[in-house]
Amino acid sequence: MKLKTKFTLLVALCTFALLGSFYQLSKHSAERTFLAFNKQSAVTFGHTLLDDDLVEAALADKAFVNPEATLTFLSATFPEQLFIWRDTKLTTSAKTLDPTLSIEYEQVKSGHQFSIHHPGVAAFVVQFNEVQHELAQNEELFWLPKVLLDRSFEKEALQQAMLDDFMLTLVILSIIAALLAWLGSWYFLSPLKQLKRSFKAIESGELDTRLALKRHDEVGEIISSFNNLAAWLQGLHQQYKQMNSDLSHELRTPLNGIRSRLEAMEDGILPMDKAQLAVIAQDLHNVNRIIDDLCLLSLTESKQLTLSPTQVNVSELLSALLVRYQAQAQEQGVALTADIQAGVTATLDAGRVRQIVVNLLDNAFKYGADGGIVMLHLHYQDNELVITVTDRGQGMSPTQLTQIFERFYRVQASRHDTSSLGLGLPICRQLAELMGATLTANSTENQGASFTLRFSRLT
Repeated sequence: MKLKTKFTLLVALCTFALLGSFYQLSKHSAERTFLAFNKQSAVTFGHTLLDDDLVEAALADKAFVNPEATLTFLSATFPEQLFIWRDTKLTTSAKTLDPTLSIEYEQVKSGHQFSIHHPGVAAFVVQFNEVQHELAQNEELFWLPKVLLDRSFEKEALQQAMLDDFMLTLVILSIIAALLAWLGSWYFLSPLKQLKRSFKAIESGELDTRLALKRHDEVGEIISSFNNLAAWLQGLHQQYKQMNSDLSHELRTPLNGIRSRLEAMEDGILPMDKAQLAVIAQDLHNVNRIIDDLCLLSLTESKQLTLSPTQVNVSELLSALLVRYQAQAQEQGVALTADIQAGVTATLDAGRVRQIVVNLLDNAFKYGADGGIVMLHLHYQDNELVITVTDRGQGMSPTQLTQIFERFYRVQASRHDTSSLGLGLPICRQLAELMGATLTANSTENQGASFTLRFSRLT
């Protein structure tokens, strides 16, 4: 069953239940109204009931040829009364002059009961404790005020009319409610239909599909989330396309070099000496480095990398790294400066911290050497350890700054970077998150870049 149909049925059912309750309450209220009306307009039997002596006096010394004649005379004499004639030989029938009425008789323990039927209304039941007048053998006469019968029929007709009106109103309101529910479901679910079509487009490879955000309710939030998801998928797809290109290039170059060199050795073009083997070994090292970076990134993203935290003197760790880069700094004409707080110790994975800082320093020398300064900063205060690597190089644009931690992203367009696969910074950020730290970057074009590794709430 469609969601739209379910929504319509649910709203219609709730509306029908409410209207049904309204119908029952209205019916009960109408009955109470009729009861109050009857009490206010009750007929006093003492004034409306006809005395038996008056009927006997009117019939005295008179003979009638048939029951109809008797009823005609009495109705003319007492027009406010309804007279009923009955033959005791007939079990259930009785007669009256009014052709619109049909009367059924029933013998009950407490007397005589008549059911008076009028077309379109419920039967009026009247009971007599005894026969009011005996006309002759096997003939009985009963009477009652017509006003009682008229009021009863009027009440029944009015009540039936009200019930019919209530029922008609219930049906009309139910139809209107169902129509409104259908229109409401169409209005609320139409964005979901668009969303469904957009998902189909995404499945078909149309990753640039977006929905116009015209609402600011929950549906608008879903549409916004879809647009964000589509943008993320499109970016991820582009990254993987770039990854395939990069991997093909990065792996093909050293492997082709190894194959060509080996073939040249076999043909005797190149000598099989240590120099040639060293070149092959370097190419194999580059292939292994790419594979190791991919494996490490996979482990960090899946949270399967095992850390080995120990009590580490971070000040000594960073000072030792500075010694490693002194020769490179002199060679490139870069001033390598440090502001390392002494005696800083913390429980960390020393190997992973070293790996992150080495990657940051490598990037600083690679991209910021033209600025002439690379700085390493260590600060520890209030149980927070902060390591910062800063350069004064070309810096990055805001767009580049938002993408540098994405896997396989390289800023080669602006920096002519052909020596990196774009996995270093994503690996560093994943390692930082595994250790409960954060790695952030700040940069302004032509003013250098700064990377900050921050450990909070150290144990």
